[in-house]
Order: sequence, then structure tokens, then C-alpha cells
Amino acid sequence: MKRLKLLLLFFLPLLLAAQEKVFYNALIFTADALHPFANAIAIKGKKIIAIGRYSEVKKTVSPAAELIDCKGKFLMPGFVDSHIHAIGGGMGLTKANTSDKNLSVDELAAYAKKMLKQKEGMTGDVLVIHGINISTWSHLDDIIQQFNAGEFAGQPVVLRGSDGHTSWANNTMMNRAGLNKQFIKALAPDDKIFYGVTQSGEPNGFVSESGYRIIGAAIPKDDNYNKGAEKALEYCNRLGITAWLDPNAGRTANIQQPYLDAYTLLIKKGKLTAHIAATIVSNADADPQLQIAFVKALQKKYNQQNLQILGCKIFADGVIEYPTHTAALSLPYTGTQSKGVLMFDPKKFTKFAIAADKQNLLVHVHAIGDRAVTETLNGFEVLRKTNGNTKIPHTITHLQIVLPSDFERFGKLNVLASYQLLWAFGDVTTVNIIKPYIDPSLYKWQYPSRSLLQAGTTICGASDWPVSSANPFEAIYYAETRLGPLGVLDSTQCMPRMAMLYAYTINAAKALMAEKKIGSLEPGKSADIIMLDRDILTANPQAMRDTKILWTMFEGKKVYEASLQKGF
Repeated sequence: MKRLKLLLLFFLPLLLAAQEKVFYNALIFTADALHPFANAIAIKGKKIIAIGRYSEVKKTVSPAAELIDCKGKFLMPGFVDSHIHAIGGGMGLTKANTSDKNLSVDELAAYAKKMLKQKEGMTGDVLVIHGINISTWSHLDDIIQQFNAGEFAGQPVVLRGSDGHTSWANNTMMNRAGLNKQFIKALAPDDKIFYGVTQSGEPNGFVSESGYRIIGAAIPKDDNYNKGAEKALEYCNRLGITAWLDPNAGRTANIQQPYLDAYTLLIKKGKLTAHIAATIVSNADADPQLQIAFVKALQKKYNQQNLQILGCKIFADGVIEYPTHTAALSLPYTGTQSKGVLMFDPKKFTKFAIAADKQNLLVHVHAIGDRAVTETLNGFEVLRKTNGNTKIPHTITHLQIVLPSDFERFGKLNVLASYQLLWAFGDVTTVNIIKPYIDPSLYKWQYPSRSLLQAGTTICGASDWPVSSANPFEAIYYAETRLGPLGVLDSTQCMPRMAMLYAYTINAAKALMAEKKIGSLEPGKSADIIMLDRDILTANPQAMRDTKILWTMFEGKKVYEASLQKGF
């Protein structure tokens, strides 16, 4: 026993020292606004213990600490995504998926034929193709002709829009689902907006929002949530993402919670390599207390280290692009009387938000049209007056059209803006299928991120993957340049690069209510660090966009390393 004690006394300090690492000779962006730059960082186990000048950092570790020369490489905090459907995206990687590529209908049909021939990515006997670029819907007549003839005549086919709000089914699939003229005729008037119909009242296969339910119910269930979760972690870690908010991680309307179960299984297996925050999809028009109690029960069941249910996700409206037009606007869509769909009663939303806030639950709201944004802010304003500033960072995500009258309200109400600025550039989806269909006074305020920033809004980086790529460098590029194939989408709204780096680090960590633990490189915080292949502070926009991750570290351990990967 005495000999064992002596051995422990000898080896224990060495073991502890072996956990200490100092990365020096590095270009480091810390995301700590008071001390944004450094050239060395020390970690011990899962935590950062020092950062700053190498001469000072070295003093904080033992002589046996491992010293790693970064040879001038760029280090920064792991990226944080404030709105990403990670498991859904991971599951999509295992299915037929066009990944939001802008394909012609002929190219899409060729891809579909290839998938049928190879029998890859099928969902049972249904060919479900995910990631359809939403500009494809402007060629609906060609889609109907192509996918109801030839090889597809007797084959059920479903095309799912990359926006997550739109889909199309061919005749064979509609027949299976029972989507016919009689079904459309029996719908309540307010629900008919979610179904495309011909002049004779027959469904044309296009559905949006809740209209997809009848199609989805007729598709065989073969979703592998656990595999999707593993794929999501691989994908995100490869992009340097070490934390995210999953906004649709569960539903108050569902007994089963497969996404939360999948995250929990990863924890049990020791495979969770990201900090996960989650919100539960709720109905603002329904009883708030019943739903709050449900979310509280889920917190008790699932909350643990690196998995935290924060509160509720609310849909204020749909999407703005033609032909869907379910985003809630203050002025009618061109040539119509419709102002879109406000998906909650404003008074009921306010009541819901106040009740949730009182129970320390965050409210995360999907709002695309300006009317949806205004009504959401109205609710949050009453909440703050009623409850006081509880410091809970309620969040609005997407924010495609925001009017100047609302700019300063975000900062004053401590409401964060979770922004997908990868979408903010001149292309078909922001010009051709929007500009002709909404009032010019609204169109001019599309993704007004710079104006919001200047008004004091906290901008949080987000991707909405799999709606689009989760690559932060691509998002930062488009936020900075707003340059696309159809030109620049309002140069006055171009974002400073430094603001976007904060958006994807400490600001997004605030949206996860985790800024004291992650989001910046500071002593005591999690050792979530990424090494880049170039200096992104001095690179031109195009070079910055093409940045590659050399390695990703989560809680002090490398979870991705480019030199060890093949096929990436």
C-alpha cells in the first residue's frame, strides 16, 4: 500500500500535467470584445485556463505541459448556430437530396430517374427527394408534366422544398394519400390556402405548411433518427460547429420525442460532440399552461450536461416566395387581397409569451413577413412591461422583411435576431419569385441586417440547415457582399465581417443562454476551438468564403481533423 501511494504521488502530477496543453505562435480571435486577439491559449482537460501572450500563458501551466506550435495558423472559438435542424439535416443526408441546387426540371427528372434506377435514398417504395430549391416551384406546370409520365406514371413521387414549408406530390402519390377534389372541397376556407388547385378545383400536387400532413401520413415510416443524429454531428463538426439551437427538437402535440431521444442516446454512447440547446414546437393559440407543464416535464426528463431544453418554438407565419405566399405582410400580395397567414392570434401569443417567460422559458419565434415580426415584437413588449426584463433572450428568427419602425425595438426589448444571412443575396429566390409579388415599400427592406445592427440589435448567426448549407463561411461571405448571380441585394445592408464573427460565436451563444460557458475563448469556458487554414481577418471575401477547417476541438478533444478524413 505504501508503495502504491508513492507511485501515485509520483505519477499523478504527470497525469494532470499531461492534460495541460498550450497552443502558441497562433493568430487567435477570441470573440471576447474586451480582449479580442491573442497569440497563445492554454487548456486543461475540458476547460480553457489562460489566453493572451505566450509569455504570460506559459506561466499558468506546469513545466510538463504539452507545448504546440501553431506555426501562425488561425484559431477561434467553435462556431455556434442559433437555428439549425440538425437531426433532420442528418437524416436528409441518407435520402435522395438535391441539396438546394438550382436545377432545371429536366435535370431534376434525370436525378430522380437515377435514384429510381439505383434504388438509393428511397423512403419505402416512395421516391422522396429532399432539398428542392424553392425557385423550382415557379415551373410547376413542367413538374406536373414530367413527374406524371414515363417512369413516374405509376411511381409515387414527393418533392420536398428546401425551405421545409413546401412540397409537391405526383398523381400516384395523391391517389394513395386521398388528396383529391372531394378532400379540397371539404376543407375549411382558411385551410385551402395550403393546397394548390387547378381552375376546376382539382389538386395540382403542390402543398405548403400543414397541407403536407395528408401526404406525409401516406409515406412509409423508415426514419432513423439515431443515424441522422450521428450524421449531423459529423457534418457540423467538419464545419467547425460545436454548439447549436435545434428549434424543432420536439412538439407539445406529440407523446414521442425522437429527436430528444436521439440526442440522449449519443450522450449515453459518449458520442455527443456539441452543446445542444432545444426548443419545443408549441401552439400560441392553445392553452399555455398545459404546454408549459409539458415542456417542464421534458426538461426534467431530458436536461443534462450538453443537452438543455430552453423553451418553446412558435410559428408566426409561413414563407414569402411565389407561389406559397403564407408569410404575413402588412400589405397584400400583388394582385390579391391576401396579406398571407398570421399563424397566431396576437392577444393569445402575448398571453402565451408572458406565461412562458414567468416560468423561465425562452420563446423562439419564426417570423418572415413584416406583420409577423411586428406582432411578435408587440407581444414581447407587453411581456417586458408585465414581467419586467427577466433577461431571458427571446428570439425572432428569419426576419426576411423588417420595417424601420421595428429596428430599435429589438435592442430595447432584449430580443435577439437569429439571422440566416446566407440567403441575403441577389438570386432567383430574393428577386424573381418575390419582387413582382410584394409591394415595393416592403421589398426594399429585405434582410435589413446592417440597419438592425446599427439600431442596437444583437445579430446571431444561423443557417436553418438543411434549408441551406450550414457552412458559416458561406453565410459570412453573403452577409458581407450580398452578391449573387442577379447582383447585389441592397449594398447598404452589407455586414462587417467582424460583426458576423461575433454573430457566429458569442452572440449565438446568447441565443442558447450559454454565453457564460461557450462562444468565446476565455478562462473557465469550454475548450471548443477550431483551427483554420487561413487568416480570415485579412483574406478577401472570396478567399474567406473558401476557408477550410483543419481541426475542430470540443471540450478539449479533437472531434474532426482534416488530415485524417477522406472524401471531405
